Amino acid sequence: MDPGVSYIPELQLLCLTIAVTAGLIAAASYWWRHRPAKHWAVASMQADPATSRIVYRDAPTVRVAGSQRVDRVRKLARLRAGDSLDVLEPCPGLPPRLRVTLKGVAVCDQDSVAHVLVEFGGTAVSCGPLVQEIGYNEFVLARASRDEPRNTIYHYQEHGDALSFMRIKLRSLDVAAGWAEIDAMQVSGHWPATTDR
Repeated sequence: MDPGVSYIPELQLLCLTIAVTAGLIAAASYWWRHRPAKHWAVASMQADPATSRIVYRDAPTVRVAGSQRVDRVRKLARLRAGDSLDVLEPCPGLPPRLRVTLKGVAVCDQDSVAHVLVEFGGTAVSCGPLVQEIGYNEFVLARASRDEPRNTIYHYQEHGDALSFMRIKLRSLDVAAGWAEIDAMQVSGHWPATTDR
């Protein structure tokens, strides 16, 4: 080895090559992990459409021991004063399971409103802050606005492995014709009982 020959430029070139290669590998790895989900889904479906399936990347799949059941009933009805809507069929001899009765329509403070009575198996229901409660399960509703959760009548209850949700809103009304269109929904879900091991 000649002491007069310097290997510094070759060593610098080698270090620069290694740094650039490592940077490219890091950039490719970052892009691969953070590529858009749409691109990833299209690429996986094109690879083998016969065996493609939905893959959840953001949240894990929760496995349950048994089956779940969710029942949903939604009814939309145009009622006149005195008419009622049974969302859930009543059982003979028992109070209505879910009945909405239109007491009347009127103009109040330049807004058209509907006066409704809700019978929910003897259970008290709640309302949003834009709804006026005038008696036990008796409400004055304005037409549904963009702020829908604040302008509805609702009931939510969780008990053991069951969940129940009810929502009533006013879709439209005509004071001159004396009718109101009521949108009522009831959702109930049942989950299998869990056992701790």
